Amino acid sequence: MNGVLRLRVIEGELPRLVEFVEKFAECCELPDAERARLLIILEELFTNTVRYGYPEGASDGRIKVALAIMAGQIEIDFSDDGQPFDPLAQRSPEFGRPSSERMVGGLGLHIVRSLVDGARYRRDGDRNQLTLVRRLARANGG
Repeated sequence: MNGVLRLRVIEGELPRLVEFVEKFAECCELPDAERARLLIILEELFTNTVRYGYPEGASDGRIKVALAIMAGQIEIDFSDDGQPFDPLAQRSPEFGRPSSERMVGGLGLHIVRSLVDGARYRRDGDRNQLTLVRRLARANGG
């Protein structure tokens, strides 16, 4: 099963993304826990891109989300034409330090990285291209 969705860079597109993920999960018969993880990953990437990926007031950007299931794993391709940004190069929050001493931000990207088994980023022309892979648990729970 494969699916592709193109979105404008405005917060009002989030319901379309959620609907896309819900339909994909239903068609692929994903367990509720996998559907929830997929939603968390994509909502975080989408929200960060809309809020921080473009200059203030820009709304003409484009996001593309492609989902595929093959060989027991979900592959997520998330691309946008925003400012160059490698989310994999960002440091994780310093959880061992008091919150008053930690830098603000980065928790969402940390959560995304913790929910996937593989990730790679590249800048392809004028687009950020992030590919994430998550292995699916076998039906027997193993």
